[in-house]
Amino acid sequence: MLKYHHIKQYTAVAIATVFITAILASCTKNFQKENATYSGPASATLSQLYTGIGANLDRAADIGDNAEARWLYPITQLGAVYAVSDFGFEENQNWQLFYANLPAMNQMLSTMQSSPDSATYINAEGMVKVLRAYQALELSNTYGDLPYFKAGRAFSGSTADLKVSFDKQQAIYLSCLSDLTWAVNHFNTTSTAQFTFGSEFLLGNNIGQWKAFANSLRLRYALTIYDKDNADAGPIIADALTKPLLTDPVADVVGLSQANVPDISFDIDGAGRAFFFRQESRARMGSTLWNLLSDNNTDSGIFDLRATIYFEKNGNGEWAPYPQNPVTPISDGGDPYNTKRDPANDGWGAPAYKAGNLYSDYNYYWGRDGNISGSTGACPEIFISAAETYFLKAEAYARGAGVAQNSAAAKSAYESGVTASLTFWKNMAFNSSVWVVNKPTSATPTTAEISAVLTNPKAAWDANNALKLIYAQEWIDLFRQPWVAWALLRRTGGATPMDPSNPAGYKQNYGSLQRYQYPGDEQLLNNANWKAATGGSDLTSTKIWIAK
Repeated sequence: MLKYHHIKQYTAVAIATVFITAILASCTKNFQKENATYSGPASATLSQLYTGIGANLDRAADIGDNAEARWLYPITQLGAVYAVSDFGFEENQNWQLFYANLPAMNQMLSTMQSSPDSATYINAEGMVKVLRAYQALELSNTYGDLPYFKAGRAFSGSTADLKVSFDKQQAIYLSCLSDLTWAVNHFNTTSTAQFTFGSEFLLGNNIGQWKAFANSLRLRYALTIYDKDNADAGPIIADALTKPLLTDPVADVVGLSQANVPDISFDIDGAGRAFFFRQESRARMGSTLWNLLSDNNTDSGIFDLRATIYFEKNGNGEWAPYPQNPVTPISDGGDPYNTKRDPANDGWGAPAYKAGNLYSDYNYYWGRDGNISGSTGACPEIFISAAETYFLKAEAYARGAGVAQNSAAAKSAYESGVTASLTFWKNMAFNSSVWVVNKPTSATPTTAEISAVLTNPKAAWDANNALKLIYAQEWIDLFRQPWVAWALLRRTGGATPMDPSNPAGYKQNYGSLQRYQYPGDEQLLNNANWKAATGGSDLTSTKIWIAK
């Protein structure tokens, strides 16, 4: 298989070939004979287009690690920065990559649905619909309204398809949920006559897992809109809870990994995990998350094993959380993310790079996991996990969203979610060849490690405080998906963990940020539709539809 970070170049060629072929196929002249049927370059195959889609999936959905470090971690309080970023609150590449994928997805669906043997493409159609829904909804959660229903159809040859209107987020949600429902109800696990893409990308041809993936996304997105449209969301939640969901803490973590994408690079185009740290070395462990992982600033105070996987000590060998919302910014020093800390160079313990480092950092291995030559077992780029699915299930039962309220079922799902999260993160660190310092000695948490979290007053089940607990543990598990945590924060009206100190400072720096601005090309090249969508004021403080 092609190196993952080179596939994007191939994708552009493949999609361009589709467009060029559509144009050239209408010609009736070649070099040999007038009016002869054109027999020029063949269009890209379904399998080629499908493989190419993978190159744009991750960064199109999760908006890029650089934006996460600069803005999403302090916005969600999953982390802190000791100075507001010098880079603007923007990330346009996710927009560009989605709209690079959308024409290929639409063309693939049109081709499969119009085929004389369309019944053999049911599973393939379901896969494309799931990926299109996933990308569209994650993108919509960052911008709000999007060009969707008429977008990505330039292959039609109509000039009307080049400048299209922005569709309302609610309409996009309902359409994508309909696609996910179609996939869940049509995935065929028994037929041997189904077309396959022949690619190991994502879940391969494991149709049972595809069904659980689609259904788990359905639960995520139906709960996301439940407070805005419970009439449509409620029945979807109820139905999703009767169908297969992701359950295995490790095997059912869906995303891009070394297991399903051989030779994957986690430093795609030089703007992946390592870029997070190289360009934003001011990123630090914040007090909000630390206070939910430890009772004090000592080793003995840590009750949650995820603390030493997510973070490391400061240059003095101490646990020192950066105050989440200081009234006056507190500077920090050191060079904790310098790649010379690799074992092959000066090593983790080299004092030079931690000198003057007063506050605890993100674990250095996050920048190197999957990037050091020959490293294996790297944490995948996660789309959705079994742990998140359990927390969503717990929320539905705790709220009575779509189903009858059931505290016992909520407690069971909540505790399964905590256990799944602890299991995944410990397994990841144990199986990564890069992890050395604070590497777990086993792949699965002990009964005592699980109990330490579930019995601590900060996490122990309390039916009277159910939603606060569920959102907090889901938020902790979303450590490597801050864009999902951002959606959770906004759709719950700020119910995820927040430091109550200096709320004015937080609001000034981060709290007013509700969405990304549309890329400048939309205002320039699609001005009339951009104006209709924004009223001429494309403000980052404007709440999107899903937000409370």
